[in-house]
Amino acid sequence: METLNQNKLNLPNIAIVGRPNVGKSALFNRIIKRRLAIVHEESGVTRDRITAAGKWEGKEFLLIDTGGLGYFKGERITNQFDRFIIDQLKAAIESADKIIFVIDIIKGITPLDTEVANFLRKQEKEIIYTANKADNPELADSACTLSPLGFGESIPVSSLHNVNIDILLDEITKDFIEHDRTVSIERLNVAFVGRPNVGKSSIVNSLLNERRVIVSEIPGTTRDAVDIPMEIPVEDTLLHLNLIDTAGMVKRSRVKSVVEFFSMTRTKAAIKRADIVLLVIDATVSVTAQDKKISQIIGDEGKACILLANKWDLAGKETKQKILFDSIRDSMPYLNYAPLLSICALSGYNFGSMQKKIIDMKTNLTVTIPTPIVNRVLNDITTRQPPPHYGTHLFKIYYGIHKCSNPHTFLLFVNKSEYCPQNYRKFLIAQLRKAFGLSEMPILLETKAKKPQGNKK
Repeated sequence: METLNQNKLNLPNIAIVGRPNVGKSALFNRIIKRRLAIVHEESGVTRDRITAAGKWEGKEFLLIDTGGLGYFKGERITNQFDRFIIDQLKAAIESADKIIFVIDIIKGITPLDTEVANFLRKQEKEIIYTANKADNPELADSACTLSPLGFGESIPVSSLHNVNIDILLDEITKDFIEHDRTVSIERLNVAFVGRPNVGKSSIVNSLLNERRVIVSEIPGTTRDAVDIPMEIPVEDTLLHLNLIDTAGMVKRSRVKSVVEFFSMTRTKAAIKRADIVLLVIDATVSVTAQDKKISQIIGDEGKACILLANKWDLAGKETKQKILFDSIRDSMPYLNYAPLLSICALSGYNFGSMQKKIIDMKTNLTVTIPTPIVNRVLNDITTRQPPPHYGTHLFKIYYGIHKCSNPHTFLLFVNKSEYCPQNYRKFLIAQLRKAFGLSEMPILLETKAKKPQGNKK
């Protein structure tokens, strides 16, 4: 299936560039007004390029956070991710209309800053020279005395305390066109989650047909939750997606640093904001305890989900698909509704089926069910299988409504919620799922005690 990955609104692109630990991610978060990128004093936290929409005084743009350039001619820093980060950085710069070059005003100009400046000067892009961490007036005044590195006077800012961010945004957007956009594109959030090294980033790159996120055999390569806009042509229209590549989820006991903690937090937040979660499993190994834990998190959040058994090109040589699928189903009761596909990230095997499932789920997420139909179905269900007794009490359903669609939530007004045993609750969910054609969607069932009409006691 053909895919498109481009800026459909033709917004200006702005890339934030600089050596490690000058505050690029803090500036990125300040401008977009939310904590999307991980900020920490450890160097090299950001590896992939992170993109988000920004707006200032009616002018819209796309902002790109990049990894720190960790090398220069005089003292090359050996980092196994340097080459990948540089590739990501070059791609960001190539797409950028303007570049914010950030230095640390406290440390002043370093040899690495000079090397980064030389690198940027060759790109023939408009550079906005910014001195970050100017938290007091003395530091702000000293910004003008720093070597301009050939980019003119620097703008002193403090991402932490929101100092001069307005001046920086005025300079960045001075020649941008003001938009009066009354209709914004609503994107379907699709999050890829799973243990480290199951192939999440490889799947994202294959979908986009580009090396958009860093792929490595080293666990923990992905740290931020990386949002990537994407379009899939569907008949005469486009399905607008926001792919979210996340850090591999590990056991809490194995989280060894603050950065890893924030990575896990970002991944859990990505699950919460996702419309559809794609849980990636390594098909070459048995389902692990961590796979089960992740499936429970997804199920508890009531998220639409697709189970992806990746690396089928290798697993298929050793086992039959039915045996593999039965094992996964038995191990993940929390996601008994989720469709299960075998795929191969490297070859793109079964990607068409994966995209079709996403499209079908998107349609199902917009279904609304009128109250009369809900109660007609409930009456049919309870007639065929009457509610059970709870001791000497009978569980009664007076009526129900379809409360919302994402996730599909039904609210039943009953005599006593505690009179409904868990097995009958599961039965009702299964019957509602079948009746409304929601066989691969999560259904939440809420009950609320209500006195029957005519009973004034």
